[in-house]
Amino acid sequence: MRDSGRAREPRLPRAGAPYLFPIGLTLAVAVAVWAGWDRLVALGTVLESPEAQVRRALAGQDRADLEDVYGFRAGGTVRLHRVRFADVAVSAQGERADVVAVLEAEGRVAWREEAATVAYIGRERFAMSPCRIWLWCADGRQFAGLRAVLTALFRRQDAFNGRDPEAYARLLSDRYEGEGGKQALLERLRADLGSGLPARIRVVAWQVRVERDRALIGEDYTIEVGDAPPRTLRARFEMAREGERWAIVSGL
Repeated sequence: MRDSGRAREPRLPRAGAPYLFPIGLTLAVAVAVWAGWDRLVALGTVLESPEAQVRRALAGQDRADLEDVYGFRAGGTVRLHRVRFADVAVSAQGERADVVAVLEAEGRVAWREEAATVAYIGRERFAMSPCRIWLWCADGRQFAGLRAVLTALFRRQDAFNGRDPEAYARLLSDRYEGEGGKQALLERLRADLGSGLPARIRVVAWQVRVERDRALIGEDYTIEVGDAPPRTLRARFEMAREGERWAIVSGL
């Protein structure tokens, strides 16, 4: 008869390589997945069309910084937030995609010793190409319309503050639609700017909407004339694309 009273030896947990293997295997798989993540991502994007990849890249851009916007290599910056590309049309061939999209953005413009807010909506045309494993990058012209309009707006302010009617003349379209046309407006400007009374405007905000070859501008500004206290005013005018420049066709 066995001694049923003998104490049983406790069962110790098993150890050794056979039981460490599943842990090691899990770590090895994790490392392999991490090391090959780029290839996995690339494999996933291969399943997307170039058009879909371009749209996804644009959807991921919600901010932008633009440099040297004043012109003449004199600096000037635009800091855009709430950037959104809508109504995107893509035509892709090989390593290039031609894109047309409506850009909507808000931000702040700083130039020389001045600053103003800006709100912009306009249709932009630009190209994109692959720049990393799974993203496409634009060629820098996705903000070209905004840049061009801002250049004209800077020149208008410079013409007024510089008391320079000839600079104003270069900004006006020959098709100016105001009363009396371009020449009548220039005569009034020469009288006002040549009066000798010091005056200066400072822009507070611009609202710009570009529709094809026309731009609608809202401008909030303060004006100081002589010793009078500054006044806050609002201007509305229209510009048209004429070749490589924007010219004022109505308002003022």
